[in-house]
Amino acid sequence: MRRLVTLLTLAVASSLFGVPAQAGDGTEPPGVVLRGNLGIYTTKPELRLRIELGTVNIDDPQGPEDRSFDVEVLRTDMRTPARPAWQPYLTDTTARLHDLAIGSGQILCARARQQSWGVTTGWSDLTCVVRARDDEDLRRRGKAVFVKDRRYADGRAMVMTARTRIVVPRVPRKALYGPLLTDRGILPNGSVCTKPDWHLAGRREPNIAFGVVNWALKVSLHRTVPAGKAVMRTPFGRSCPIGGFVVVPRWLPR
Repeated sequence: MRRLVTLLTLAVASSLFGVPAQAGDGTEPPGVVLRGNLGIYTTKPELRLRIELGTVNIDDPQGPEDRSFDVEVLRTDMRTPARPAWQPYLTDTTARLHDLAIGSGQILCARARQQSWGVTTGWSDLTCVVRARDDEDLRRRGKAVFVKDRRYADGRAMVMTARTRIVVPRVPRKALYGPLLTDRGILPNGSVCTKPDWHLAGRREPNIAFGVVNWALKVSLHRTVPAGKAVMRTPFGRSCPIGGFVVVPRWLPR
């Protein structure tokens, strides 16, 4: 008699007594949940990792399940052009919820596998989040004004003036890049804040920007073709409050 065995949805294949699982054998697809407050982007210094369960059919398992998980992570600068190697994070943990730290301007990726009844699944697909580089960590030329803003980890945002320039070196080729800002829309006095301009040094600003919005928080991104140095300024007046800058290399799932 066959029995449905719960296994972690963190593997594209599983092995049973050394025999790889085949498509159609009842194995569920993998899944790890790691999300920021803007989808794959975040302003927060900590993320919640959740391990979800899938299913697989095996013949008459014996004894206790003894379910546990292995977790691997990779942390790297958001401008890293190629994916670095995985590093062990947890071994034989029974917990399915974990809080992971992520630094300013850093990418955090996670994957996991499960052991149940002596069966070890394969690894899940990678799941990643990019934390914007905080405004205080950005290279700035010229005067800027800083305002309180609890939406960001450091509790503040930067308002650019006509003389302010932000420079982000080493943006890799075919990456997405752009500011994370606060846009409150039309204010009670009828005014709106000025969106910044940004481009690679020596090149025109692209006409199209990709956006992600969560209430007043907004990420706007251009796509590079070559690698280069990003330069950001305000076209006139004072800019919207800027909490950071994001770079998304091409190897990162989007």
